[in-house]
Amino acid sequence: MNAPTATATAPSTHPEPPTARRLRLDTMAVTLVGVFLFTFGQWGQEFVGFETRFAVFAKQMLQYGVSVFPKTYGAPYPDYPATSTLLIWLGSLPLGEVNKFTATLPTAIASALNLALTYRLLSGVSRHWAFVAVCFQVLTATFLVEARAISLDQMLTTITLACFVLVYRETAQTASFGRSLACVLALLALGFSIRGPMGIVIPAGVMCSYYALTGQWRAVFKVGLPALALLIACWFALLFLARIEGGEGFVSDVVRMQVTGRLSGNDDALPRYYYLVSGLANFALSFPAALLVMASVLTTSLPYLQFPFLRKASSASWEPTLRLAALMAGWLLLILVGLSIPETKKARYLLPAVPAMAALAAYAFIDRRNSLLAVVYQVLQKLLLLLPTLLIALLLFAQHYAARHAPSVDVDATLLAGLLATCQVLTLIALRRANTSAQRDKLVVAVAALAFWLTNLHLREPAELQLHSARPFVQAVEELRRAKPAPLVLYGINKDSLAIVYHVNVDGEFKPLFINQPQQLADLSYPVYLLISDKTARSLAGGNSTDERLDWPEPACQGLFRDGDYTVYYLERAPR
Repeated sequence: MNAPTATATAPSTHPEPPTARRLRLDTMAVTLVGVFLFTFGQWGQEFVGFETRFAVFAKQMLQYGVSVFPKTYGAPYPDYPATSTLLIWLGSLPLGEVNKFTATLPTAIASALNLALTYRLLSGVSRHWAFVAVCFQVLTATFLVEARAISLDQMLTTITLACFVLVYRETAQTASFGRSLACVLALLALGFSIRGPMGIVIPAGVMCSYYALTGQWRAVFKVGLPALALLIACWFALLFLARIEGGEGFVSDVVRMQVTGRLSGNDDALPRYYYLVSGLANFALSFPAALLVMASVLTTSLPYLQFPFLRKASSASWEPTLRLAALMAGWLLLILVGLSIPETKKARYLLPAVPAMAALAAYAFIDRRNSLLAVVYQVLQKLLLLLPTLLIALLLFAQHYAARHAPSVDVDATLLAGLLATCQVLTLIALRRANTSAQRDKLVVAVAALAFWLTNLHLREPAELQLHSARPFVQAVEELRRAKPAPLVLYGINKDSLAIVYHVNVDGEFKPLFINQPQQLADLSYPVYLLISDKTARSLAGGNSTDERLDWPEPACQGLFRDGDYTVYYLERAPR
């Protein structure tokens, strides 16, 4: 069944704003739904991937107490301040332990507030735009994944959005600049305490782009200079605390990991266009549509921009919806360009641009004044209409692929296929029963977001947990150590990689020994448990020109440890 063709329309210049009470109720509803979407099914899940590090930080804080920097193996870790760890610690205190729910709850709340702030910002000009934009945030792959994990960048996204909302309201409502600046600086300080220098640089850059696009050049300096002063003050305060925490060596580590290491290049540096290309997949569905809408919005808004060589029309005639869309385009463009300058690039760094991406993608649903916006709308409408069926096809492909390449992965395909089929039926009903095109669009987008969330919950997360599982192996090894106590030695395993994965699955104290050379085996005090990858063990058993051949005893435990096969040997003497 084909969707009705939409006519090219422009948004109303004076949309009727929702009442204050209705806006509060809507915002509260969006927040509660967001918390549910981002926490459902988390209790009891295993920590995998990047979040294992932060779970260890929280466990160490429960064990050693509150500190300025998070800790691993009882020593401070230089890459992050401890604020995010403190939030997890506070949520875990009532239970006396860190689990997946308590660890991800701060991120889930921040993500839900992100949805609420997006809705509140856009509903001032169009409730239809606000609703569709919130759905597009859920339809953004990396945003949804990070919202259900431990993510500092997700918290920074909410802080960036809150700063934008403050300066937007200050301009729209002629609020006190001094009061707004105080709130902004408080948010920037919070951003630094969570994400380090990036926590100030990104929100401050977004605010300066807002003032520049609206021609408020004095405000650029009124915000930019205090933000710079705050950044310098926070940075030197952090270095002072680092010196107290771990001495001069630790200060050097903080500088390297939080600044110079991210700015300096290396042989594996990603190209400048990395975010532009990788974002098409990592931040689908919003990002590809947002790029096209951004081009249209900026082109249409050129006459209204407050630049001497561009200004051709009065800014007073700038439609509120188009104006806000242009500001979102500036937000997205600034982060794309700004993050492409440092050599270190990671997909999650682009998260602070998600509210702008989602708003731009949703803009095509309220403004189809030119052919490009009309085409984007038609493509998105049909894609979202068929999304449940496309996700069923993805499920069948994933099931076939897993059967051939990862037979250990077991996904309840029947349940998910039934849920997605129900979603598809709901979209078809929406086509027939909706009274207006706006109502139809909202129903289709909402059901598509639900289908996307269900697929993440029942396909991606279970597959990831099974592919990267370490808990069964670690529990088996720890059971051996409880039955016959002996130190654990990790051979060829970095302290900041697989050792962290092992650590997060151990209750209580964990201080293993780390070795990297066969000669170090002779210096150990036996008996010990030696954890080594099967590949490394075979290499040592085969010998080479510099190392003697080692004979291993019968394994005490073997299994899948995250991404590879590992073996634990109980050694009463050094292998010969």
